[in-house]
Amino acid sequence: MFGSSPVPFRLLGEGSQFEKYSIIEVDVRTHPHDRRPESLRPNLETLKIVDRLGTSDGWKKRYEHVRPLMASSLCSIRRDQEERGTSLGVFRPAEVTGFRLAPAEPWPASKAALADQLDLFEQDLQRLEWVPLEFRYSFRCAGKECSGHDMGLKDWEAGESYRKFLRQYGQRGVEDKLRERWFERMFTPHRAVHCFVGNIAAHPKTFMLLGLFYPQRSIVDFVQEDLFSQ
Repeated sequence: MFGSSPVPFRLLGEGSQFEKYSIIEVDVRTHPHDRRPESLRPNLETLKIVDRLGTSDGWKKRYEHVRPLMASSLCSIRRDQEERGTSLGVFRPAEVTGFRLAPAEPWPASKAALADQLDLFEQDLQRLEWVPLEFRYSFRCAGKECSGHDMGLKDWEAGESYRKFLRQYGQRGVEDKLRERWFERMFTPHRAVHCFVGNIAAHPKTFMLLGLFYPQRSIVDFVQEDLFSQ
């Protein structure tokens, strides 16, 4: 299942906190104020950790779970949003044309809208530290009608890597380390990078880059060849 109401991880008890790419079971219900088809509210008291998909197989198990959810492009996800109200998607860009670290603006109203969507304003939580850099990726979809896209990454892990590298290497070295981690080591001939995208209820036509998924290219090619041979 692909749901767009994120689990408020910082509110979970220690026994319920799970790692990235874990498989969980949880009871959900529709959101009373959000009509997007993927928006579901979890009952955290029912959350169980079932399994975790590791990396020892070149992300083969991870890819097998993600592949059925894939769209052909960001352009197609946007068309689905107009027709069916789709709010989440995953796709593989046809071509990544650039990466840059741009100065980030102070958190605007859209950040407040996102926090409100997660109901975090109702919780007594320490506010997340603002990161002054935005990780921006430029790419194209395969269709001829695509004029190109430029999106900033909203992954929490990216912000954490900024804080970590800033402590380790200081202001003069942090950008080089971020470029190495989030572009040079990821976008290689041996990786097949996919993008997770989603919108927020207040701006349903505007999609954000929520995360990157980068299994080994040989795994992706193998699974595709196996499907075609069936």
